[in-house]
Amino acid sequence: MRLGPTCATARENWWMVAQEDPTSENLDVYDTKAGWWNPDVGDLVVPDGWEFLASGDAFVTRRVKAAGVYWNAWKPKNRRGGHRRRLGLLAPTPAIDAAREAAIETADQRAKSRAAGARHRERVEADYQAELRDTVVRWLDFAPEHHDLAERIADAAAAQATVVGSGRVGRTKTLSVDERAELAARAYIRHHHTGYHDRLDNANVGLADDIDDDDYREIKRAAHDEVEAFLDDHR
Repeated sequence: MRLGPTCATARENWWMVAQEDPTSENLDVYDTKAGWWNPDVGDLVVPDGWEFLASGDAFVTRRVKAAGVYWNAWKPKNRRGGHRRRLGLLAPTPAIDAAREAAIETADQRAKSRAAGARHRERVEADYQAELRDTVVRWLDFAPEHHDLAERIADAAAAQATVVGSGRVGRTKTLSVDERAELAARAYIRHHHTGYHDRLDNANVGLADDIDDDDYREIKRAAHDEVEAFLDDHR
């Protein structure tokens, strides 16, 4: 996209200011063999009274950024491609020292906050897993004599489907809890109460890519029919 006259002028003014005093801007700088470099300004020398702060301590980094001007330090992409890699910040030493002192002073308080946050997340996850479990039991709607089996299926299906970061159906926010419960229950029954895995073994399948699409669809169809029969037998 071409810059209009106003944008172009602003860009030119910014470049002139950066050339005169690069410490007045938050720049992206790259660690090259020749030294620090910025695509717009060119070669740069770390100003007197500045130092490098490596990535790793989020609290200190946020404090330094909030204190004023800094440069984002990056490792450039290599010749094989890939992505640039963040190294840390270049910033005034007083800002870094103040941030480190604040980190020491608030360490205990922040540790308590993290622990409280972790406990809260655990309670939220436990409540959600219990909700999904109860929804699975209701969806199964087994006859009274099979209630214990329904409870076992619900316990296992909910625990499996809600693993944080797993990407499984229990973590899908685009579906209602009822829909998640049904999919979790069906998946558990397919894997534990049908011949799904036996047929995969008989097809000599180690990975999903090793099987013909038509054969795999037939195995899934047969498992679906067995899930329906299992549900009918216990409802």
